[in-house]
This record gives sequence, C-alpha cells and structure tokens, in this order.
Amino acid sequence: MSNKLLSCFGRRKDRTSRVMASQPIAPNSALPNSGNRECQQKPSLVSQFSKDVTDFSSQYGSETSISYTACNLAGRSNIYPTYGDFTQACVFRTYGPWWSDVPSSRKKFNKRPVDFCSEDFIEISFDIEVYPCKIEIWETYNPGAVVKILACDSSSGSDVDSGKARWQTLWTGDPEECPAKSRIFSPPLTNPSFKTKLIRLELCSVKCNYYTELDCVVMYGSLQPFPDFEHLYLQQMDEYKDYSEPDNYVYMITSLMNQLSVEAGSQGELMDGIPQAWENKEGTVPVIQPRVEEEEEGGEEEAQEELSPIDTEVTSQKDVIIEDNGFFDLLPEEVIRLILSYLDLTSLINTCCTCKYLQRQCSDSLQYTELNLQPYWYKVDSNLLESFQSRCSHLYHLNLSWCGGRNSTVSTTAFDTFLRKCGGELSTLYLANCSFVNADVMKSIANFCPKLKDLDIQSCSKIDGSGLLHLRKLPSITRLNLYRTLVDLHSITALIRVFKDLEVLNLGSCTRIINFDDVCSALGENCKKLIALDLWRSRSVTGDGLLALANGCPELQELDIGWCPELRLCSTSLVQLVQNCPRLKKLFLTANRNVCDVDLQAISTYCRELQQLDILGTREVSKKAVYDVLQNCTKLTMFDVSFCMSIDFACVEAWKKEFPHVNIKKSSQQ
Repeated sequence: MSNKLLSCFGRRKDRTSRVMASQPIAPNSALPNSGNRECQQKPSLVSQFSKDVTDFSSQYGSETSISYTACNLAGRSNIYPTYGDFTQACVFRTYGPWWSDVPSSRKKFNKRPVDFCSEDFIEISFDIEVYPCKIEIWETYNPGAVVKILACDSSSGSDVDSGKARWQTLWTGDPEECPAKSRIFSPPLTNPSFKTKLIRLELCSVKCNYYTELDCVVMYGSLQPFPDFEHLYLQQMDEYKDYSEPDNYVYMITSLMNQLSVEAGSQGELMDGIPQAWENKEGTVPVIQPRVEEEEEGGEEEAQEELSPIDTEVTSQKDVIIEDNGFFDLLPEEVIRLILSYLDLTSLINTCCTCKYLQRQCSDSLQYTELNLQPYWYKVDSNLLESFQSRCSHLYHLNLSWCGGRNSTVSTTAFDTFLRKCGGELSTLYLANCSFVNADVMKSIANFCPKLKDLDIQSCSKIDGSGLLHLRKLPSITRLNLYRTLVDLHSITALIRVFKDLEVLNLGSCTRIINFDDVCSALGENCKKLIALDLWRSRSVTGDGLLALANGCPELQELDIGWCPELRLCSTSLVQLVQNCPRLKKLFLTANRNVCDVDLQAISTYCRELQQLDILGTREVSKKAVYDVLQNCTKLTMFDVSFCMSIDFACVEAWKKEFPHVNIKKSSQQ
C-alpha cells in the first residue's frame, strides 16, 4: 500500500505491527497535499498525539522530576505495547479501595449522582482544532480506570484561559477490571458540536489491582463538520487504493472501520441550564401546571372544540385537580422531607419544578445541609452559587472541588458573597483544584466560617504561605489537606500552633517546606490528637522528625513517609515510632532503601492493628521478616513488596495462598 495512503490516515501499513514495535503511529498532523485542489475540497482527517498537559488532579511522581508524572501523557508513545510498571508513564496518586478505608479519607456526600465516580482527572491539549471522531488512550499498566472523556469548545470567544469555556461529554462509562495486558482504549464517541484541541479524561481506579499507567493519547478528527465519518474513510481509502495488495487493502478498510465506530448515544450532560431552570428573575422556581385554554388564543369556545372529551372534563374540574395531590400532602412534612432527601441534586431540582407544594418542600434549607457540586464542575459559575444562597442557610458540608479549574467562571467576589450568607454553620469545605482560590478566598473563609473543621485545598496553586495565615482565625480545624500547595515552613508551623485539635494533615509534595523535621516537632508539641499524617515526598524529613512524632503523637493511626530521600531509617527512629503508636493502621515506607529486618520485626511485634503496609523498593528485608509481618499482623489487608530484591514472584504467590485475606502487591516490568 502506498505511503501516501498511510500518511493520509496517520497509520502504519499493518496495524498489528503497533503491538510488536514501540515506535509511534503517525506524524502529528496528517493532511492531504495542500497543493491538490481536489484534496482541499474534501474533508480532511487529522491524527495527532497530545501536545501538552494543562491541568491534573494528582500524580505519583515528584514536582521536580519526570518519573511517574502527569506530563508523561504528552507527546508520542514511549512504552506501548510493553506492559508493566515504567517511570515514563503518567501515574496518579491512588488506586483501588485502599485510600477510602483509612482515617484520612474524605467525607462521602449523600446526594452524589450514581453515575459519577471520577476520582482523578487530566487535561491535555493538541496542536490542531478538529471535530474529534476517535480518541485512543494507550494504557500500559492496570487498564480500565478511564470513565469519562470530555472536549472543550474554545471557539467563538470561549477562551479557556478567560474562563468562558464550554465542555461536552463525548463518552462516559464505568470503571473496568481488565486483563493484565496493555491496550488501546477507544470507546465510541458522541458527535461533537464544535471543534476542539483540549480533551479531559476522568478516571476511577477503584477496580484496578495496582496503579494505572497511561502512555499517550491520540485524537483523530475532521477539519470540517462531517457526520458520515465512515464515508470519509472509504472516500480517502478509494483514492489511494493499491490493487497490487488486495488483502492489505481489505484488511485496512475493515480494521479502520471497526475501530472508528462513531455512534451517538452517550449520556446527556448533567444539570443543563441549572440557573435558568432553578430561578427566574423574581427568584422563584417556575411551576409547571396543566395546560388550559386561553381567551387570547381564540376564545373559550374555540379552545373547547379542540380538546378531546377527556381534556374537556379535566379542564372543567381544574381547580379540584390542582389541589388534589393524591393525598401526598397529607403526609407529615418530616416524612416528605425524608423521602426527598434520597434524591440527588439533579432530581431534587427537577422535582422542584413540578408543583408549588413540592417547590416549597424542595426549597427547604434542610434539604441543603450538604451540597456536592463536584460532579457538575463544568456547569458551576457565580450565578449558580448565587441561586443556591437562599436555600443554604443551614449548610454544613460543601464540595466545590474541580469547580474552578483553568476554565473557572467562579469569581472570588461571588464566593465571598456566598460564604457571607451560607458559611456560618459550615463544617466541611472542599476546594481541590479550584483556580479561583487565593488569599482573598482564605480571608473570606476565615471571616465567615467560624465553625469550619475540615478544609481541603489540595492543588490550589494560587495560595502561598501568607494567604494561608488567615486560617489562624479558625482554631477549630481538625482536618487540613495542603497536598501540592505552596505552603512554607513559617506558615505551616504557625497554623500547627493554633490547630491544637488537628487530627488529619496532608503535606504531600509541598516543595516549599524546607525543613520537615521542624514541622514534625511542632506537631509533636501541639497536636496530641493527630491520627493521620501524609508526608509523601517530603525531602527533608529525617529520623529526628520521626522521633518527634513518636514522642508527641501517640494516637497516630496513619503515616505516609514514602519517597523521603533524607530519611535514613535506623532501628531507633522507626522502632520507637511503632512502639509508641500501637494503633497504626496504615504505614507507607515506600522507596526507603534502609528499611531492614529489625524494622519489620518491630512492626510485626507492636503493630497488631496494622491494615496497610508499603515497603516498595526496600533492599535489606528478608523473606522471613516479611513472613513474620504476614503471620503476626492478622488485620493486614494490603501489603506492597514491589521491587524488594529478596522477594520473588514465586514467594508472593505462595503467600497469597497461605494468607488469602491479604492483597499482596508485586509490581512488574515485562
């Protein structure tokens, strides 16, 4: 088959060769010859790898490295078709059910839509705007986590950077439990209504046996609207067909057509037009009533002639019917309120628009003691926040995570106004990955949320240490998530001295803290109730910091000190920690090269409540020490021994049979 045909489709001659070779599949843009007038008149199909990663929720790798980081999803393939754990992949921070079974897990909101399960997201940009007809996600380790694909419309003035972008869901599905092999995931897409060069993937890794890893993303699309993509393929294939290779020609057509599979039918977007459907200009919910004749549309007699006998009878008794709710209004209000409390937010809004009686019940502030807007992040703007103000006078829990990414249309002024009216009783506030969160927002939170206990501002990059100091007005805070923020040593130690009742603290990947031993010392002196501490990739923590925690935080149940290069564990610090903290349930010692048999023997002796243990990458542990942990820690459910030099796969398989209640992890490279 001619090279001209292959360049037109951005594919190699034999698709199976992609499984046998790691080279990329196409030029970044494959267009017909611009000098050919006939080609210019036909719709052009473009294939391109992603250019850049513009936003993401979390990553396994360090902020100062490229290993296991989100940026690895940009560009051409580096791994496929190889299956295994490789540093060149894009890897997210969590997997499986393990992170939801620990004290630090986030609050679960009751009104969460049943079809929303996303835990992570990543946004990737491309060079050329197209109408996408096919998207390939190359998964090279533990596939099955992608649950949603969205496209952003950046045309007609809807600039992503200006905060006016419009999103469309191209595909949505459930997390899968897939075979242990690499794959190219390409689900059928809904026909887009606009060009795009920005794609968002949302993931849920709850069914993954280990960390999911992505290699690259390829997007295929047309430069012009072209609903019949099948005809486009056949048209371009026919132009370049090579009769000297009939078998290859037939194979290429059927292979491409089977994979294209453009079908409409993905689920519609949620919460379309919430502000308009919720309130009119007078601030009331529009009421849907039975349709009756109006004199201005032809008079009563003419209208009666158009109605069927049944319609006439209904209309003649309209007053009785409007008042008759099938005895529903005879139920006690407490019962009706309980029934409505089982509805998710979309259903509650739809019910609010049915009749005046349900309008009043659905607008009751007791229906909005918690408000979870994360599933509708692409619909949330300042107007929507304003529409909720009259109903959230008893708001205790608010989740706005992801509602202010690069395309944020939530202003700091609107959020300030919302907190002024609705923040007085607020106990839980989640603002993860919200670009509108800055020092002014921190000031508003400090001034208007006096009862706040749980604050999550992970990955909010516009907050520095000085902005966080406003939180000193909130001594009641017990849970604080600062993952991937710009908090510094001065600000975090100042906050710790105020938060005497602090129970959960996440300082993972906080690169501006220059001395984590001082942080640990401050925690040991001030936070006696601390039960969960995440120091993931805290470069400066040492054994002295562990001793400070051991002596000052005896209630500790969860500790993550993975990938801490300065932590030279010796028998003194870790043994002292596990002796003084017997309630430990989760202990991550990931990539600590000095963990040895003495440390594991102390864990097996003192940590009888232990449920999760990660010793990935340790070099000094023996099979016997690992076996003692399995035998003595009877509540253990997850044990990661990946890349432990003395632990082979045969040993792991034997342990899995002997200890079936323990999910033993052993990462591999094939």
